[in-house]
Amino acid sequence: MPAATTHVEFAKDLLRIDPVQKSRVSDLPMYYLGSQGPDMLFFSHASVLPGSLHKYGNLMHASHVYEVIRFFEDYAGNDPAMTSYIKGYLCHYALDSAAHPLIFAAADDIVHQHGGNNGAVHVGLEAEIDVWMLHQRGRQIQDYDVCQYLQVSAADLKKLAKMYHAMFHAVFHLDISTSRFMGAIKEVHTWTAFLYPKKSTYDLIFSLENLAGGSHGLSAMMLYQKEPKQIINTEHRSYAIPWSSDETVSASFPALYGHALFTAKHLLQHHDRTDFINNFNGERIL
Repeated sequence: MPAATTHVEFAKDLLRIDPVQKSRVSDLPMYYLGSQGPDMLFFSHASVLPGSLHKYGNLMHASHVYEVIRFFEDYAGNDPAMTSYIKGYLCHYALDSAAHPLIFAAADDIVHQHGGNNGAVHVGLEAEIDVWMLHQRGRQIQDYDVCQYLQVSAADLKKLAKMYHAMFHAVFHLDISTSRFMGAIKEVHTWTAFLYPKKSTYDLIFSLENLAGGSHGLSAMMLYQKEPKQIINTEHRSYAIPWSSDETVSASFPALYGHALFTAKHLLQHHDRTDFINNFNGERIL
């Protein structure tokens, strides 16, 4: 669920700077759902409830990036809904692979300095980015409306679920039913609507997390009481990248966002395996 607003706004920005692609995206709901990338599976059972497809979203972030995209493209053919979805998916990859090293590194630093659950800190930082993004649009958290972009038609939902079922079987050799994917896709709209930033919802989720004895990951995803702080990194602080002993990241989020837009424009025009040397986390895989 993290950064849903940012990914939709990024997808909008891509269409603003690339009128050719704007003319080729004929199914905007599928395009915006595609902009959520593998995060779509994080909405399954709120990520934390039994039966969630969350771990499969993590799997898609970490490995077989190009193989998944190639499968999607071969499966979709010239279907306008499916090709719109894939264009959004490529936008997600461009932004994730550019910005995730900063987010992972900043989360590690916060946990090292102050403690806490790394996953909850990570999604909390991404929620701060969502707040920053709204502010850039002259909006406040009360204007949060991402759920309206993430509901597709019944026909598109069924087609997308079938594609995911086939992809997991072919690429990851996993048999996950079409019905489970249909449920996960529906839950994207359900949970983004439920997580509208208001005190009563935040307090309820926080209390339930306390009772469950787990991390405060779900409440961390809400934009309530979030303010963009160090994660925007306009002071260019240097952070150690967790998966590398000798790499650091010091770029600001706005700079990474701008770079990702140009990457996305390139990917939507043409791409091959060499364009996917990093996974969605920004970690080198080729």
